[in-house]
Amino acid sequence: MVVRKFNYYRFFVFIVILVSIIVFSIKMISDYNYKKTDEYKLLNVGYNEEEIKVIKDKLSDDKIESLLKVKYNKNIVLFIKEKYFIYKNLSKYLDYKSKNKDDTFTHIVAIVNTEADVEWLDNEKETDTSKNELMLVNRLYGLSKDYEPDDIIDVPVSISYSGVKISKSILSNIEELISAAKDEGYIFVLSDGYRSYADQEKMFNNYKNNYGYEEADKNVARPGHSEYQTGISFQIVPYNKVFDKPRESEEYKWLKDNAYKYGFIFRYPEDKKDITLFDSYTWRLRFVGTTAASIIESEKISFEEYYAYFVDKE
Repeated sequence: MVVRKFNYYRFFVFIVILVSIIVFSIKMISDYNYKKTDEYKLLNVGYNEEEIKVIKDKLSDDKIESLLKVKYNKNIVLFIKEKYFIYKNLSKYLDYKSKNKDDTFTHIVAIVNTEADVEWLDNEKETDTSKNELMLVNRLYGLSKDYEPDDIIDVPVSISYSGVKISKSILSNIEELISAAKDEGYIFVLSDGYRSYADQEKMFNNYKNNYGYEEADKNVARPGHSEYQTGISFQIVPYNKVFDKPRESEEYKWLKDNAYKYGFIFRYPEDKKDITLFDSYTWRLRFVGTTAASIIESEKISFEEYYAYFVDKE
């Protein structure tokens, strides 16, 4: 019987070949799996590694899948980086940017999110009153002729001028606000409150007849598009005082610093006229609840911006 000598060389070659096959197979599998990843697909579309990191950090898997169908545009990631970016508005952002190249990304996001670039006469929408204190009423969103809160009451004359009405649901908040101001030496009263559709229609027509259509449309809401009809928007003024520069008054400064604590916001800020599309009103407040009011105050955004991102985002 002949005993063959073990061939170490052949064994070594076999091991090398086997390991090579295994390594190659692993690489093939790895490459195959990598090609199925979002990172690989995004690279193929044209995004670089830094842009891909932003996309993966900011977007969910389904939105990334949708983004892969969109032609690469360097502005896409710049919009995604924006704090109040809403994915469903991406194509509108890009379109607006193409027509307004010098505008900032932050401003474009605000304009598009709030539909401030939309001509309301052609795109009027119905206010979703189920949102209650967060319902949106503006140039675009309107209430019907029949809408009337079922809890409208006369405001006590101790905190208002005669004839002012408001929703009972916010009366205690108003009383707390006025009481807190009084403790600091400031006396406030309500000078205007709930207004029906018919009342608003009469006011708009009178203003139009006296000053013209354009001025009326800028200063007086059209019937159905006035927040006064909600019963939770009102005018609050210092009692028996008139100021040449009201925003420099101590009363205004106090109200600006404290109204949000009681659930109120300044509905038409001076620096948001391009969003609200209304001239600013110094003493005009609106109830939105303390949570929303605190966010609006800290973020320095308008109610339209809040509504778009926090209430109606999806």
